[in-house]
Amino acid sequence: MRTKRRTGNRLPPFVALTWEMLNSKAYKALPASAGKALPYFLGKVKTTYNDPQKYDMEFSFSYTEAKKYGFATTTHHRTICELMKKGFIDPFDKGGKRSDHKSYNLFTLSRRWEDYGKPGFKEMEWATFQPRVF
Repeated sequence: MRTKRRTGNRLPPFVALTWEMLNSKAYKALPASAGKALPYFLGKVKTTYNDPQKYDMEFSFSYTEAKKYGFATTTHHRTICELMKKGFIDPFDKGGKRSDHKSYNLFTLSRRWEDYGKPGFKEMEWATFQPRVF
């Protein structure tokens, strides 16, 4: 006899923002638009929230996709800069005009935010990031 699966109590997909992240100096220093966009960046990596490999997976978050979620182009660019500066994401490769519009910017999640405000914190800037050379 077949048993029915119960789907009524299943949670919908969600992005976990840990208490540690929410109470960090880096998160508190984020502008409102970057704080609202952070879950979208965290959700791009499809794995469990405590999987250590999620920091090795690269992902893209195009300006077109950001517009679909309600972010303006200039807001999305500032969000990328702020999330990099505070240590939530790291750049992996640059796309766009450099690649004849055939690729997107690639990022990885980062744990640098844990050291934000401490002497050893390494700040990254999008403008100074050099793309991979093939």
